[in-house]
Amino acid sequence: MFDFVKDNVKVSIIIPMYNTKNLLSETIESVFSQTYKNWEMIIVDDCSTDGSYEYAMTFSKKDQRIRVFKLDCNSGPGAATKYGFEKAKGEIIAFLDSDDLWMPVKLERQIKFMGDHHYEFTCTDYEQINEKGEHIGRTIYCKGQADYKAVLRTCPVGSSTVMITSDLLRKVEIPTIRKNNDYSLWLRILKVYPYVYGMQETLMQYRIWPQSISYNKLKKVKYSWKVFREYEGFSVMISVFLILEWAFIKIMKIK
Repeated sequence: MFDFVKDNVKVSIIIPMYNTKNLLSETIESVFSQTYKNWEMIIVDDCSTDGSYEYAMTFSKKDQRIRVFKLDCNSGPGAATKYGFEKAKGEIIAFLDSDDLWMPVKLERQIKFMGDHHYEFTCTDYEQINEKGEHIGRTIYCKGQADYKAVLRTCPVGSSTVMITSDLLRKVEIPTIRKNNDYSLWLRILKVYPYVYGMQETLMQYRIWPQSISYNKLKKVKYSWKVFREYEGFSVMISVFLILEWAFIKIMKIK
């Protein structure tokens, strides 16, 4: 186990990207603004059609810490994340969607949190913003610790808040399901590691806009069903129960 702070460990930031050219600059700038500087950025383009790949390449030419790759065919964020991890050189892996933003102290605070407590799988609180970057008045709070059952039922884990040791991530196969791949990945990790530990501080901004996965609830239900039935092997009855429970929790939150 690393003494993360003392050893100044490298963080590999994996950014799957698809048609987010107009928002990518803000995301990358939020990494440039980090108080912790020992990082590499791995951008994996999933065959964008809006010039995102070419635009990302302009950043890699300015900063050698940024590497940009492109998948051979459009395969979804799961495949892009898996490819990015194969290229990663850091002792810690951080995930960042190409339309989300980090607070400047995100890496520094979370690395210290992991090192102080010897945690290998962590997340933080985050707040939601709209396409213009405006706050929409909602903060999602993580749990101090959540096991497999807790994540299965409520998934209190924001993808772009997660940091995990590369050693732990190597113990599982990163799922390549097109949607909810992050949810499926957390469940796999929690079968080999007891908890995801939550740092209860808002360190990420999650953007809600028409292209984001969370914007389309019906698609989210479809792929949650796929996770339950195909990836977790649950019966139809249990899968239906989990879907209804998820829907009820969402409705209650709206109210």
